[in-house]
Amino acid sequence: MSLYTTDSARPLGAGQQSPAGSITDSELASMVRGYKRTVASRYRSLIEEDLDGLHAGKYLVSPKIDGEMWFLIYDNGEPFLASPTGRVVSGDIPVLREAKAAASKAHGRTVLAGELFAARKGGRPRVGDLASAMGGETKAETSRIAFAAFDSITGGFRESPERMPEYTDRLESMQRLFDAGKRLKAIKTESVTGGPAVSELFQQWVAGGKGEGLVIRTHDNAIVYKAKPSINIDAAIIGYTESSEGPDKVGAVLMGLMREDGQYQVIGSCGNMPGEQRIAFMKQLREMHVNSNYRHANSKGALYRFVRPEIVIEVKVTDIQSETSAGDRIERMVLESTEDGWRAVRQLPGASILHPVFVRVRDDKSVNSTDIRVAQVLERCLVDSIDSHAEPLVLPASEILRREVYVKSTKGKDAVRKLVMWQTHKESVDPSYPAYVVHFTDYSPGRKDPLKREVRLAPTIAEAQRLADGMVASNIKKGWDKRA
Repeated sequence: MSLYTTDSARPLGAGQQSPAGSITDSELASMVRGYKRTVASRYRSLIEEDLDGLHAGKYLVSPKIDGEMWFLIYDNGEPFLASPTGRVVSGDIPVLREAKAAASKAHGRTVLAGELFAARKGGRPRVGDLASAMGGETKAETSRIAFAAFDSITGGFRESPERMPEYTDRLESMQRLFDAGKRLKAIKTESVTGGPAVSELFQQWVAGGKGEGLVIRTHDNAIVYKAKPSINIDAAIIGYTESSEGPDKVGAVLMGLMREDGQYQVIGSCGNMPGEQRIAFMKQLREMHVNSNYRHANSKGALYRFVRPEIVIEVKVTDIQSETSAGDRIERMVLESTEDGWRAVRQLPGASILHPVFVRVRDDKSVNSTDIRVAQVLERCLVDSIDSHAEPLVLPASEILRREVYVKSTKGKDAVRKLVMWQTHKESVDPSYPAYVVHFTDYSPGRKDPLKREVRLAPTIAEAQRLADGMVASNIKKGWDKRA
């Protein structure tokens, strides 16, 4: 039985590419999705300045290739490529022909994690090159597509059928599996001792233009670092929170970048700044409040106060990502600045910044589509249609499926309990909406807290009905009269 389906596949040169969700084997789908989540959570971000401070131990250092994490999978000798979201590349393309030639060395079902990228003439690969090479269907540039394996999840070289606990052994297994590869290789890796030696490799591979960054593993693989050059972004302040230290300081500022058409997209927030800057910002920003129909909260639930987009700041970040650790795309709200304040348009693919640090106020820059252009994020990641015009999202109306009201009179006062269940009809348009909502209201005038509510979400009507029946069974006993 095949591990994937090609029912919705499109041509990829002489091969095929199938969309997300095409892996049909639940165990395999869970394995590839879970691996990315686990690996991404283990990485610790560094910038070049941090490398000399690494302790004097041994490290396995590899160049970080600017591509996408995919998996090479052997199923009874037939290789295919799969992404964490279940996209599949199969058939007669050069990198898979090489993989098939090495199949006799692989033991049983083999799953290898690696970087899928597109080779280019001159300069290092860029993530955008891969999307370009995979476009065009029958005219796709499949000869450019390559795969660098960096970990063995299961199977592997015939002499090592089980996953080996030591990374050095897994690396050797991959090197022996692909020892003659051109487009298919184990990731280049060097063993060095101490931070200065790692820093020297950074100069050779990254500063020298051969890699996006470094992946640095301690010899026991207990810690994995991802080191890249820091990147500086110029953005407009569009909101702020008050500091927990007092009302005279900002806690963090919310930042936005401008799309080509003048719309703004939220990029993230920055709270890492000197105390005197927090005071200076509060004096400015408290005089710049505007209305907003969009609400944005920080990690503690505090809402940002929105302001006119007039101040441009520079922040330094360690990385920019367009996907979550599970492989899902990151979406950010697109806003319009009007005379009446901020108006939410819709969420579109965007990016998340890691470890932002305030650098300075850019008095030499203004709020325009050049100085604070959203395309700044493309230096580190690929974001689909980042400069397309965002049209307001028209959501379908919800439909009430069940409504029940119960009343109970006690000492001349009416207590009311009400159940409402509805279908949103919005989940396919905006995934932030649930498919079904069940809401229970409990009003008792004689109680200290007279009004209580319970809200539950459900993906199916069967689950919604089960939740609704449970709420009624738990809350409606003897003495309650059902009203129309």
